[in-house]
Amino acid sequence: MKEMTLEERKAYIQTVADEVAQGRLTLGGAVKRLRENVLGVNQERFAVACKISKRALSQLEVDSGNPTLATLQAVFKKFGLKISLAHLNPVDLDAATAKKNKASFGMPKLGTTPSLYAKSDKPM
Repeated sequence: MKEMTLEERKAYIQTVADEVAQGRLTLGGAVKRLRENVLGVNQERFAVACKISKRALSQLEVDSGNPTLATLQAVFKKFGLKISLAHLNPVDLDAATAKKNKASFGMPKLGTTPSLYAKSDKPM
């Protein structure tokens, strides 16, 4: 493995993070690529550094098991990354909103009162 400069490392880590954000790379795939290409260490050594079991790391890298948020944070922290929420892009957000509205089954929006009777000009 060729030694990377600091700038090359930063660029590589950002590229991997972007691929995950775009859905082209899984979290497990990202961990494996970063571990191998940035650090050049085996699973056992990296697991010890992250204070997780080798089995947890192995399962994470092949996208099996059910890693905890603490495990994900411990692993990605070694690369200066953190797990967070992100906004969907506008097209995805519009699709999600449309799907949500369709699933509401015609229920009125919060804060509005549905009218059960037709309006009449006559007082009751």
